[in-house]
Amino acid sequence: MSYSQSLREIRDTQYSYQIKDAWENYKIDINDFKSNPYTFLKWRFYLETSSLLLYFLVRTNIKPNHISLFYAFLGILTLLFLGLPVENKIFLYLGLLIAFSKTIFDACDGYIARLKNQKSISGFVLDPYGAYINTIGFQSGMGFYLANTYDKNIFLYLVFLIPFCFAVRFKNYAYANILNEIIENKNYIDSKHPSSKKNDPNNSNLSKLEKSNFRKVYKFFMRIFDDRARSVDLIILFFLIEINFNLKLIEYVFYFLIFKHLIIVFVSLFVYSNNEWLEGKINKIR
Repeated sequence: MSYSQSLREIRDTQYSYQIKDAWENYKIDINDFKSNPYTFLKWRFYLETSSLLLYFLVRTNIKPNHISLFYAFLGILTLLFLGLPVENKIFLYLGLLIAFSKTIFDACDGYIARLKNQKSISGFVLDPYGAYINTIGFQSGMGFYLANTYDKNIFLYLVFLIPFCFAVRFKNYAYANILNEIIENKNYIDSKHPSSKKNDPNNSNLSKLEKSNFRKVYKFFMRIFDDRARSVDLIILFFLIEINFNLKLIEYVFYFLIFKHLIIVFVSLFVYSNNEWLEGKINKIR
């Protein structure tokens, strides 16, 4: 079933929804140019281009999950283009363009789902999965770009630490393992791991750690070169400066990202392997 919304209708609906969503979920006023000039301009780019794309997509039978899967595939393309030999810079620029503009598609799947009443649990999972793949693709692509540019094999070894660190984060594994047990046997948690009154997450040493200055420093550290658009765009700017002015910038960004991922892995293992944390999470769903 196709729809025949006008471009103005799509645009107005997109703006209305995204303005509300940005404020409710992130406390960001995307209409406030004075406080967030870059956010203001980047969101305009997203909304205008996604509205134009949606004008054609709503007239097809394409499903939201198809768009989400294509969004995830863009992460693979980014990795491929950044990893190709740098003699032909057109592929490098294509990779950077995809990394810069990929969110256009991320803004389309939700619109189609709401319009055609095709919201689903799989769509809820695929949306952040696409962002996950794009992050790994972009950061891994940096390593292959460096290996090709500086002809150093060390980058070929370091680059595999990016997907490895994403894969071994204990929190992600714990969540996946617990959810799998609940899905396969909903009584498993209660029968094998009954609730323990003595583990009160509100009074635990873990709770004190989360409220400490370490937590504040760690959160600040996590925001540096994270997977948000402004961080990705800053790295893209570094790419353009390095390519055109022969300045080494990406190498140091890549080293920092490797260091950051290793810190995340060790902190995740130390904090989230704590039984009080796991017990608290399980008690919330009991």
